[in-house]
Amino acid sequence: MNKRIIISGAPGTGKTSIISKLSESGYKCHKEVSREIIANQLQINGSITPWQDLFKFSEIVIKERLKQYKQATNKIEFYDRGIIDSFAYLLKDNIHLEEEWITIAKEHKYYKKIFITPPWEEIYHTDHERKEDFMSATKIHSYLLEAYEAFNYNPIIIPKTTIQERINFILNEIEQH
Repeated sequence: MNKRIIISGAPGTGKTSIISKLSESGYKCHKEVSREIIANQLQINGSITPWQDLFKFSEIVIKERLKQYKQATNKIEFYDRGIIDSFAYLLKDNIHLEEEWITIAKEHKYYKKIFITPPWEEIYHTDHERKEDFMSATKIHSYLLEAYEAFNYNPIIIPKTTIQERINFILNEIEQH
């Protein structure tokens, strides 16, 4: 059985740094699709971004994350966010979840422990694809916890420490089960 392990958390909390280091260490990792979609939309002057059309953006992100899920071939694979991450952003903005998306989330289960990087102001920064301020990122953190718990996952908060120590923490948690 494959372990599909999600590294989640609010924007700017170190998820991608952890995923990059895991990939360098030889683990199969799936990149954050949201940033790729945003970068593409900015390049073509498109409007399918979270700040212009969150619903349509989420629809595309969920489809791309489902593709990533179905590509799993290794015993352990890491994901920079999962399907349910989109739900947290939609809930934060009071946008309804499509029944199809809920069904997808229920039928495509990840490893029961979801590793969450907490808000960390000292490392937080914005860029062209990350426009949320730190206060908004903190709110997203709460919605992520709520969304994953609603789907019976066990969110595990990753300590604020070095990238390697964060990875060691995750690997130790996985080895326990």
